[in-house]
Amino acid sequence: MKKLLVFLFAATLSVAAASYRHGDSAHAMGMVSLKGGRAIHPVHFPPGRERYTLVVTGTILPPYQGDARVTVDGGPPIQFIVRGSDPIIDLGLRHRPHFKDQTLTGLQPRDRFTVWVVMQPAEPMPAGKRDITFTDTTTGKPVLKIPVLFGGGEGGHHEH
Repeated sequence: MKKLLVFLFAATLSVAAASYRHGDSAHAMGMVSLKGGRAIHPVHFPPGRERYTLVVTGTILPPYQGDARVTVDGGPPIQFIVRGSDPIIDLGLRHRPHFKDQTLTGLQPRDRFTVWVVMQPAEPMPAGKRDITFTDTTTGKPVLKIPVLFGGGEGGHHEH
């Protein structure tokens, strides 16, 4: 009976935590390509938050290969940090790009990646648009842009 109660408590706590929405985080998916890439959908955030976290997952479309720097573009300058997701232990089952100095390195066709972009505006973020841009470090051309909309529209229907 004790084990059942512990299980039910853990399950209830997990469901409650999974259903809670912070409002300052979202997920975007995209495809990196030589033709500028493609975002699956724009990201919507409410304006006025102190911090926004965007998890970007993506795939590298052939024949692109190289390194891509991740930046936040558009509007007044904003403080941001980009973090990669290198595994703690790499079992070597498939090729993985690495992340260093805001740059995904060693990208090859069909690779998958995940990066976290944490934006911290100096003042409350007004309504407007920014882009999370992945730029090829050799050519300087964008290989993926994720539109990020603050306020307006559906007001965060893509938040997680």
